[in-house]
Amino acid sequence: MHDKEIQYFVEGLQHAQNEFYLDAIKKFNSLIDEFPDSDLADDASFNVGLCYFKMKQIELAIESFNQTIANYPEASISSLDNANEFGKTAAKCHYTLLFCYLELNKEELAIKELEKLRGYNHNSYVIHNGKKLTFEDLAKKVFS
Repeated sequence: MHDKEIQYFVEGLQHAQNEFYLDAIKKFNSLIDEFPDSDLADDASFNVGLCYFKMKQIELAIESFNQTIANYPEASISSLDNANEFGKTAAKCHYTLLFCYLELNKEELAIKELEKLRGYNHNSYVIHNGKKLTFEDLAKKVFS
């Protein structure tokens, strides 16, 4: 991994944490454009969608998450991004898509995302309070 791709990613995260979402998107897209085969490209792509979601640009978030799933179907969540998440980036995208559809009052589409998460139960999860929770487990809590 190149220092520059790590720099782009870290700067993108810092911008996002400071709620400078457009600056964050620019950094994440720079990483994707300059290092398309990077282990961080899928995570950067996910974070672009997350920035759009936080800006309430839900349609752009949906587009970004679906693009991440299409472009990086087998990619793994980077440990640089968040040390308590493990597994496939696509699972994290489906989980966040669920919230996008709920934000748009499209519960039937949110339920379809929940169903898609079942395919990731063996390898994609979050450690929360010392307990392993799949993205499906987390999503089910939204509907209960």
